[in-house]
Amino acid sequence: MRLGISTGQKKFIEVVWGAFVLTLFFFLSLPASAAVTDNSSVQNSNQGSLVIAVVIIIAGIATGFLLYRYTKTRGRLTAKEEELKEANRELSELRNKIAGEHNIITHDLTATERFHSKLIEAANDGISFYDRNNKLILANDAFYSVLGYTKDEMSRYTAVELLHPDYANFESENAENLKRDGISQVEIMLQHKEGHYVYLSAKSVLVRDEKDVPMGFLMISRDITEQKRAEQELRTAKEMAEASNRIKSSFLANISHEVRTPLNSVVGFSNLLMMDDVSDEQKAEYVDLINANSEKLLQVIGDIIDLSRLESSQLEISYDETSIGAIVAEAISEAKCNILRSEKPITLTLMNQMGDASDLIFTDKTWLKRILRHLLDNAVKFTLEGEITLTYFYDNKELVFSIRDTGIGINKANIERIFEEFNQEVTGHHRPFEGLGLGLSLAKQVLDRMGGRINVYSEKGVGSVFTFTIPYRQAGVSKPAGKADIRQNRLTWNKIKCLIIDDNKDVLIYITRILVDSGIQIVTTSSGEEAIRLMKNDPGINMVLLDMQIPGMKGADLAAEIRKVKRNIPIIAQTAFVFEEGNNEALKAGCDACLVKPIRRDNLISVISSFTITA
Repeated sequence: MRLGISTGQKKFIEVVWGAFVLTLFFFLSLPASAAVTDNSSVQNSNQGSLVIAVVIIIAGIATGFLLYRYTKTRGRLTAKEEELKEANRELSELRNKIAGEHNIITHDLTATERFHSKLIEAANDGISFYDRNNKLILANDAFYSVLGYTKDEMSRYTAVELLHPDYANFESENAENLKRDGISQVEIMLQHKEGHYVYLSAKSVLVRDEKDVPMGFLMISRDITEQKRAEQELRTAKEMAEASNRIKSSFLANISHEVRTPLNSVVGFSNLLMMDDVSDEQKAEYVDLINANSEKLLQVIGDIIDLSRLESSQLEISYDETSIGAIVAEAISEAKCNILRSEKPITLTLMNQMGDASDLIFTDKTWLKRILRHLLDNAVKFTLEGEITLTYFYDNKELVFSIRDTGIGINKANIERIFEEFNQEVTGHHRPFEGLGLGLSLAKQVLDRMGGRINVYSEKGVGSVFTFTIPYRQAGVSKPAGKADIRQNRLTWNKIKCLIIDDNKDVLIYITRILVDSGIQIVTTSSGEEAIRLMKNDPGINMVLLDMQIPGMKGADLAAEIRKVKRNIPIIAQTAFVFEEGNNEALKAGCDACLVKPIRRDNLISVISSFTITA
């Protein structure tokens, strides 16, 4: 930093001091030049000159001092100016540096804001900010798209207006959580623009300003509707699986009881028949019990198989000309035997109110009889004493059957449940009544397929009324009610020679005993190869009873080989397959008829009698 005075200032000082010295020198020389004057004048003149000189000297000194002070002050000012200029330069540099940094910070801030904005908009989750009054301030596109609204449309609603009624306390709960923890995480349901509700997982965070005063809260919401639906499906599937397991356990326990109970009677009374001291009367009783329990066992197995056929859509309804009176008469006869065996004081009444309507209709007679049997068996089972009435009549192109009993009745809460599979009003090992709980379920499903319906009215402790309908399709001329016209008398079919092919020795003995009084000549074999040999060596064989499951050779192949030996011989197939495929396979193989095991005598005789045998 430079100190001192400038060149102009130095010249000014030099001029002033020069003038001062000259002046001083001039006055000091005056007394010498005025020697000729008198003393007083000289004395006065010298005094005046001295005064002037002193004044001039003082003025010069003062001027010099002032000039010195001025020069010194001026130097200081100049130094200060230089310092100020240096400070201004440094300040300018600092200002430029700050401006540069400001530009950088502004650019970075703008880029950061743009990045955050893009980040928020790119988020799949809804991001929204609410002020302290729960007013929506801003939100990203994902927030609006979840609910199907645009930003303008959403501005017309508040969150409370869109909340599901079950979440009416959301605002207060959310505010309480934010106040206590600064964060809140809940699940809510908001109404979509289309009207349905959307499940949202909402996480809220309290936002404060620089003074730590709450400004509002930021919410991140995620659509979990599909997740909730999947969870509900899993819960439903789990409940169904658990229910299925319970039903399965109950079913296995029930079927074990329902199979073993009649089987115990069949085996037990069969053993009793072998005792030596059994009277003819006892033998007849045992045989009757064996037959009755065999029928129960067959019914249990048949119900399970039929249920499987219904569920796999393999059961077909067949329509044949059927006598209503004959079907009802058979059902009533079986119900009376059931009442007799149960030894219950029950009166069974039949009321035919058909009037002039034809007795012959087209329907599935097998299923009509089974439905009547199921309902009558239930009526007998659940009636301890009193009366059972079967009524049937024609009404508006339908046949209506009504079975009324004075039994224990059903609670109204359980009426619908009794039509479910494997269900009874009372379930478990301690249920007071036997049965698989399949009869009513089968009846309902079959009637649905037949175009009918079933209803029940019941009062606990009073009784029940089961009513079902089937379409009335008139056929032929009415026949009197009674059993089907099947040949029950002694048959004399001496011209028939039947080859029975079955690998089961018991079946061979059973069929042989059935036909022993018919006059039919019987030849038996358990081998397919031997059957073909017998056919070739014995031209008198003119009928074949063929088991479709022969070891070593398929029944269809054996039937084809028999046809090669004798083309027109009647072949009656017997099979244990109850599904339609079993019958179709036998008929496609060239068999003329098919019997399903267990083979009943009446069915066998009826099928044989349908073929005309010539000698």
